Amino acid sequence: QSLSAELRSLRAQAEETAATHEREAKTLREQAAAAAKQRDSALREAEEARAQLRLVAEARAAGRRELLEAQREARESREGREAQRRQ
Repeated sequence: QSLSAELRSLRAQAEETAATHEREAKTLREQAAAAAKQRDSALREAEEARAQLRLVAEARAAGRRELLEAQREARESREGREAQRRQ
């Protein structure tokens, strides 16, 4: 009977250990799912930031081109006026 009681005790311990491990595994799966959602959200935010950065860089480049064109036109106008004055 002592052996039978020991077996029941060991079986109960094994079942409790298995239940504890299952709870821990469930918690870890939930944490992993939450971390994956956070990662996906961060990746989306990063992609949006990169897209905004590209738009800003394109706008800056366009502004620079416009500035260079305006400077060129101003220089040509100035040179044309100077040329007319010399004649």
